[in-house]
Parts: sequence; structure tokens; C-alpha cells
Amino acid sequence: MGERKKRDWGTIAAVLCVLLLAVNLWQGNRLESLERRISEVQQNLSAEIKGLESSLYAQAQEADKLVQNWNYTSSVNMEKRCLDLTVSVVLKAWREDTAVEVLWIGDGNSDGEGSAPLAGDGKGTFTGVLEIPLNRGLLEFALALVTRDGGDVRRENLGGIYNTGELLPVQCTYQGGRTQAEYLKGVFTAYECNAELYTKAYPGGIETESRVFRLRRNDEIAAEQAAEPGDVSNSYFCGKLTSEAQPGDRMALTFFCRDENDLGYEFLLQNWVAVAERDVADSGSEWEDWLKLTWD
Repeated sequence: MGERKKRDWGTIAAVLCVLLLAVNLWQGNRLESLERRISEVQQNLSAEIKGLESSLYAQAQEADKLVQNWNYTSSVNMEKRCLDLTVSVVLKAWREDTAVEVLWIGDGNSDGEGSAPLAGDGKGTFTGVLEIPLNRGLLEFALALVTRDGGDVRRENLGGIYNTGELLPVQCTYQGGRTQAEYLKGVFTAYECNAELYTKAYPGGIETESRVFRLRRNDEIAAEQAAEPGDVSNSYFCGKLTSEAQPGDRMALTFFCRDENDLGYEFLLQNWVAVAERDVADSGSEWEDWLKLTWD
């Protein structure tokens, strides 16, 4: 009997140990789940606090802004060879003696590139024309506004980076994929040249003429061919362009046209290097943002 009781107590002890282990595991899982939920709540709370701080900061920044809204339009000034950028701003507050000036800031964030006074209408709207040169190649610039109320001078960036090429009446892009090229027996050939004209600043479109594809060798015109209208409006193509070339020559396919003001545009479509016989490689960044304007 004594041995049997010992076995029973041993069995009971083993069962109790198993039950205790199960309880510990259950409690451990609950504790781990609770810790995970607490961590998630902390993360969500932290994200909400950061979002609230960002929102309050943005509201404070917005409340401190001088400009309520603004807009611009652009046109080409053929006589001065520049873009006339007509800027109009609406101020949140102004006085009778408020003087307003708009600046354009060039590469390197340097001031003094150019400025123009804005005239007020007595109702908080100020308008003026800023001249952006087009004889310095493609320029990237930002705009800033300066106001003077007696001795109080304030400055505010209008936001955004602008490109003179994007403000021109006519832009150009590929149409129908990239042009294929080969270099064989000293002759460089570009096949199935395609281009498409479009406009951003002039929603109604703009007429063009004198449309030709050109093949340039080391920046000099080596061949050109009149562009044929494509199936899509404002799209153009030509069969092929060929030119003699030597290994190392830089070759470029361009598209030329004139707008209704007789301003000539030559857009870079694609560029290569004639490496060696049967070997053509894409050119480097030396042609990047390449655009030639012809005024005469």
C-alpha cells in the first residue's frame, strides 16, 4: 500500500507540475500578447503625436505666410530674347505704402539674378513682369517675394523650381520609342527617327513650321531631312539619316522647328558615340538638357 500511495502522489505531483507549466505558458503568452499590445499602442500614440506636431507646425508656418495665393503666365519676348514671366500675388495683409518685388534666384541659390516691382490694385493683388534670359542656355530658377512696409522688410519663397525650357511655347519628346543606330564601314546611320511636339504653357497649342530631323557629328550638322507628319497629331518621322563618321565621333539626333513667332527650336532626341566598327554606345551627360534656340 505504501508503494502504491507513493506512486499516486508521484502521479499527482507530475500532473500538478504539468498543470503549473501549462499555467505558466498561458500566463507567459498572455503577458507577451499584453506587452505587444502595449508596444503597438505606444507606437500608434507616438505616430499620432508626431502627426499632430507636424500639423501644428504646418498650420503655424501657413499662418505666418505673407502670400495668400499666386500665379504666373509666360511668353517669349523676341526683342529682348527672354521669357516675360507675368507674376501675380495676393497678400494676406498690406498697407497703402506696401512695396512688393519679385526675385528670380538662379543656380547656386544666388540672389541678384533679376527682379521686378509688382504694382498693387488697392485690393491686395500685386502684378508685374519678370524677365528671364533665354540666351544663357536652359536655366533652373526659383522665385521669392520681398515686401517693404516702411522699415519692415519681409521675404518669402514662392516655392518650386522652374526650368526655362518648360516655359517655352513648344516642347518635344520621343514618339514611338528610341531610334536604332549602327556604325558600319565608316558610315553612321540612325533609323526610323520619330518626334512629338507638345505644349504646357499654351493649352490651345501652337503652330510650327520648317520641321526637320538633323544628325549632328561633334555638334556640327552632318545631315538633315524634312519631317513627315505621323499618324498622331503633332507627331513627325523620317526614315533614316546617315553621315560619315570616325571612331570617337559624338553623334546626335535632333529635331528642329520654328513657332509662329519665328523662334527656332532644336531639341535633342538621342545621342551616341561611334566607338568602333559595328560598335555604337550611348553618349554621356555632355548633351544633357541640350536645347538650341534660333532667333534669326
